Amino acid sequence: QPRMAQLQELGVGGILDYAAEAKDGELPEIENVEKEAEEETTGAPRSARMYDYQGERVCDANAEIFKDAVRNVREATPDGFAAIKLSGLGDPRLLERMSTCLVEMARLFEKLADPDSSAQGGVQKPNNLINRDVKLDYDTFKKSWTRFFAVESEEELRAAFLEIDTLHDDLIMYHEWSTSLKLSEINTLVRTCRHQGPLYRAALDAEEVQLYHNMIARVKGILSLAQELKVRVMIDAEWCDIQPAIDHIVLFQQREFNVNVDHPLVFNTYQTYLKGMNGKVLRDIEQSEREGWKFGAKVVRGAYMVSEREKAEKRCMESPICETYEETSNNFHEAIDTILDRPDTEILVATHNRESVERTLQKMAELDVDPSRVGFGQLRGMADHLTYTLGRHGYRAYKYVPYGPIDEVVPYLIRRTQENSSILGSPGVQEERQMIGREVRRRVLGF
Repeated sequence: QPRMAQLQELGVGGILDYAAEAKDGELPEIENVEKEAEEETTGAPRSARMYDYQGERVCDANAEIFKDAVRNVREATPDGFAAIKLSGLGDPRLLERMSTCLVEMARLFEKLADPDSSAQGGVQKPNNLINRDVKLDYDTFKKSWTRFFAVESEEELRAAFLEIDTLHDDLIMYHEWSTSLKLSEINTLVRTCRHQGPLYRAALDAEEVQLYHNMIARVKGILSLAQELKVRVMIDAEWCDIQPAIDHIVLFQQREFNVNVDHPLVFNTYQTYLKGMNGKVLRDIEQSEREGWKFGAKVVRGAYMVSEREKAEKRCMESPICETYEETSNNFHEAIDTILDRPDTEILVATHNRESVERTLQKMAELDVDPSRVGFGQLRGMADHLTYTLGRHGYRAYKYVPYGPIDEVVPYLIRRTQENSSILGSPGVQEERQMIGREVRRRVLGF
């Protein structure tokens, strides 16, 4: 609370971030399931994962800590945010399995809607580059669906189409596809697969579905408390192998908790070093407008850049990452512009780059955007000249404040340093170095 009080005196809010997360590349070893156990399952095979229920108890404990963060925000910085990481609330191996299943479902939609597309073969595209803008009419659905799944009758097929076509316009859009088919139901679907391909292997088994429901219960517990205390919650983005599951969970929580409110309660995070991210931002905004809930987003350039490129190369996949810092910046600015241009949206612009802050302020002036819709965030101890200047001029400025046990916080900060090492040559960092150098000379030499 003393730290938050100091920030408030300077016109700056806080984003409380408990340092509990799984680490990419540091997941537990995966144990194979016994052959007999696999043979006893029906439908999709049992996942080749053995889940540690000690980890479930840790996730329960993390959920209570995140609830304390919500309470602390309410007491110390009411206009602030509580930041949570879903890898602290569920086994990251489960999040990876969920993500694989969701990505395979997205690939299936692309194959169904456009049978002649590149999705049928060749170099595999990363999740963020799968074409989600195609539309699926009934004739195409019928022709494509029967290639992949056994169907008993035309009536059954027509009923399946109508159930997914929630807009009743004889077309299936991706947002209808992704929200109509539940993760817990994919196991039943793949029992009719004609071939045991990637989707069949990706379907969650009964144990995983239960663990998924456990995680959702933890998330809902935190968000229900936040709703009661009127505290906004920001869900952090993580690495690509688990991000689809995070996006899926956050979207469903936004549909529940961002309804009938003046301001969004749940904010998702968009990492714009990923190619095609502006398209995702636009799809999510359009879905919020159709369904009548408030869209809230944190937009960042992103972390994990080096490791994601390395993983894509090892997997012989196209890299999901923008090729240059300039391309990332363009992506970043496009996403900000898209959000600012749509009413009933809120955004936290998370950047240490002065040019990006100034550009956002200029765009706000051009579009006559209410400043209450826009916040700016920087890590505590970085880009103070931006945060405090914004706060002094009445803008919503925030400091990201990590906290927790010393043995968790120090490694967390080291990882943040490693993740940001790739941008140490960026214009914003160079400018801050120059400012520090001038201040050191002024104090030492007196001029």
